[in-house]
Amino acid sequence: MNQRICAVLLAASLFASCSGIKTYPDTLPKNMHVRTETSSNVRAALHIHRVDPNCLTEYQGTVQLDKPSVEVGIPAGRMSLVAFTFSSSSFLRGSSRSVRSDTLLTARPGYTYDVRVSYLDDMYNVAIREIDPRRSSGREIERRSLGTCVPS
Repeated sequence: MNQRICAVLLAASLFASCSGIKTYPDTLPKNMHVRTETSSNVRAALHIHRVDPNCLTEYQGTVQLDKPSVEVGIPAGRMSLVAFTFSSSSFLRGSSRSVRSDTLLTARPGYTYDVRVSYLDDMYNVAIREIDPRRSSGREIERRSLGTCVPS
């Protein structure tokens, strides 16, 4: 049994190293605050994609949401596709699953984005709130799929 578990873990680590996931080069001013709450067997991540004027995407990198709170710099004045994924696996049951929630976001210069991400009791939620620094209030960002992008 231990050899079987070791073989599965080795295969999983090899697959992860070849999966094409790269760390997001988080060099921009931090304008997105992500608060994450998940069950203990669920991993959450934020995948950031650049969206060009023709609505084509280019993967920029991934931020692991492995802490309760993470600060990220999203490019302002440019459209991005932000995708939140929740993954869980059970070696004992031999199952795994993944859920993805994404939205187009054009971060506005000077604004901050408060994101609440959760996956509890097999239900997920992603809420993005745009905060104007000149006011104490903000607004909810509606989810927009990549299909709503209009080439310019």
